[in-house]
This record gives sequence, C-alpha cells and structure tokens, in this order.
Amino acid sequence: MAVIKVVIDANVLYSGFTRDLLLSLFSAAFYEAKWTDEINDEWVRHLLENRSNINPANVKRTLRLMNSIQPNPIVADYKHIIEQLSLPDKDDRHVLAAAIACGAKKILTWNLKDFPEKFLKEFGILAENPDKFLATLISEDPISVANIFRSVRIRQNRPPLDIAGFLSALQVNNLTQTYHQIERYRNYL
Repeated sequence: MAVIKVVIDANVLYSGFTRDLLLSLFSAAFYEAKWTDEINDEWVRHLLENRSNINPANVKRTLRLMNSIQPNPIVADYKHIIEQLSLPDKDDRHVLAAAIACGAKKILTWNLKDFPEKFLKEFGILAENPDKFLATLISEDPISVANIFRSVRIRQNRPPLDIAGFLSALQVNNLTQTYHQIERYRNYL
C-alpha cells in the first residue's frame, strides 16, 4: 500500500504536542508529511509572538530536526501555482499550491472552512483536521500507533506525562477522536 502524502498547515504545527505526534508518525513512515518554508515561517512567527517563554534557539533546533526527516518534507516548487488558485482566504492558497505541487492527497488543518471541498476536489485533495487523521491512523494499526504515542509520552518532560496525563493532553489539544480511539489501547501507552 502506498504511503499517503499530507501537507500540514501552520495552525497544526503550532502545537508542540500535536506536532510531536504527527512528526513521530511521519518519521515512522505511517504517512509522508509535507510543508513549505512559508508554512514553517508562519507557525514559528505566531509561536514566538504568542509565547514569550519560548527560546528561539530551541525553535530553530526543532525546525532543523523537522526538515531533516526523510523523505524530504520540504515542498519548494509551488509558488508558480498560487495565482491560479481560488480559496475563501487568498492567504491560504500557498498551502493548496504546495499540496498540488507535491501530489498530496490531504491537507491537515484546523481551519476546514478555509479549504472547502468545492475548491479542492478538482485536484483530488481533501482537507481534514488532525484529530480525524490521527484517529484513522489508530484504527488502521492501533498497536503500532500506540507504541509511537508511548515514545512521545516518554519524551515529554515538561511536565512528565503518565498515561492519564497523556490521554488528558490529547483532549486539551482538541484530539478527542484520537483520545477515544487510543484510550482502548492505553496499556500500550
């Protein structure tokens, strides 16, 4: 079975917890994540504006690690497509252009209203929230995903997360479908 390509929008990468879950699954080849330097610039800018306690050097390290995951997640040749596209918010066209350029089948975003099906279907692309995406991955291979989630849970150290804390973090991060799917496999977390 071919691995699906997915462009991850900036609003999804903004949350460190959700980003860690998604990138850990990408690194383990559950799917192929894609983004652009423009997407990275957007989430990093907002994170540094909104969270004064974030160390910019740590964010640069995170970006370096993200961009080094293989296969290469960076979509570079997409800007020529932007002007040809129509979306409710013209500032989101770069995300759709990146998805078209790399052959992605999905755009992961919390702002589904900004990517209506009527604009995406001609390109064979679906917008989906990360909660539904993660819940689907769990339903396809629950034990393997739970093992990846366990590694994420163990890496969390500010504060350290026990299983109940990890499950609570899913809910706090609006990952309720994910919570309901993985809770049944809590012994693997």
